[in-house]
Amino acid sequence: MKNIWKNEKLWCAIAGAATVIIGKKVITSKKTRQLAVSGLAKGMKLQNDAKEVFQNMKDEAADICYDAKTEAGLMEDETTESDEVTTE
Repeated sequence: MKNIWKNEKLWCAIAGAATVIIGKKVITSKKTRQLAVSGLAKGMKLQNDAKEVFQNMKDEAADICYDAKTEAGLMEDETTESDEVTTE
């Protein structure tokens, strides 16, 4: 009988079975589902916000590039070249 209490394999098996039982109850609980859904919703909102910020950055960069080309006089050359191509 004393050997049963000292058997590490037996205690590992008991701990594994207890973990499975407790884990199943935790995973299937209503609170766990609520936390998972709210976490997923926050992640989706964060992703949408990041996409919006990135699009705004791209638009601003394009505007800055256009303004720089206009100030340098490069935009006039491009429009006259495109006019020449379309008239030919």
